[in-house]
Amino acid sequence: MRRTVSLIAACILVVGCSSGGSAPSGAASSDGGPGSPAPSAVTGVPAASAGGGLPAGNRPSGAKVRIVNAYAPLNGDPGPIDIYAAPWAGEGDKPLLSVPYGTVSEYFDPTVSDDAGDMFLSMYWAGTNGNGNELVSQTETLKGGEVITFIVATGDSTQDSGRRFGSIQAFFQTASGGTFGQSTPAPGKALLIVDSNGVENVIAKPDSTTWFFSAGTGCTKAINDDANSLSGAGPGGGGTYQLDPGSYTGSIHAYAKDDPSIPTCDNAALIDKLAIKAVADQTAILLIYAPKDGDLRTVFIPLDG
Repeated sequence: MRRTVSLIAACILVVGCSSGGSAPSGAASSDGGPGSPAPSAVTGVPAASAGGGLPAGNRPSGAKVRIVNAYAPLNGDPGPIDIYAAPWAGEGDKPLLSVPYGTVSEYFDPTVSDDAGDMFLSMYWAGTNGNGNELVSQTETLKGGEVITFIVATGDSTQDSGRRFGSIQAFFQTASGGTFGQSTPAPGKALLIVDSNGVENVIAKPDSTTWFFSAGTGCTKAINDDANSLSGAGPGGGGTYQLDPGSYTGSIHAYAKDDPSIPTCDNAALIDKLAIKAVADQTAILLIYAPKDGDLRTVFIPLDG
């Protein structure tokens, strides 16, 4: 969800589908303290465990993908999700791999099912299977050479089991569409995608606030903002920011939807101490997710890493 503030008229425009979020008392930080988000870097992330399941007839794709597990069931604690190289999994099928909550899997070959390059992936709550029981599924037609990061988060509808269905986003190493209509950074610049999709389905009162991103000094303008606009980065949605190469300590700031003031990001941070490394000509994701209301976490994911 995205709020755009006119810096001339100081009015608030809502762009896209709406969602905002109530800030928990006190700012969350990424320093690993009690109640704080997970460290905002993909270092030391446990590798997904390989199960070896592969449908008969599948063949190498020439592409590689990885899965980020940011899925919270909401009827219990988050846990691993099983990944199958098929539209759905039946009894006795073995997952290709299992991804623990809050982690980024190693890259793997998703395989394809035919000469056209059709890829099918389905994601299940660990230990479950059955047509219609998948949390979410994804298809792509692969030509070979693609490098894709899929983020699995919490969806907005509920399974018969009481768990939420999932949602999925695709990010390509080489900009070619994907979530937020990925674009290529200007020569010598870096792109940062602040992504909060799915968190609006976990936190309380997601329509009450808009979040803004700061790269260290004031609110940072998104790539499509001009001198008279400032776009929000959630909750539910996100924004793309072009940065000079270097290291930044970022933060997320919440403003009430009915607040008439122009956001400056000099208020207390909702999430602070976000370690961001901007690399020239490369794109990275700052993912905001939550296992439950009041427990915001982040992970920094270089798409070229």
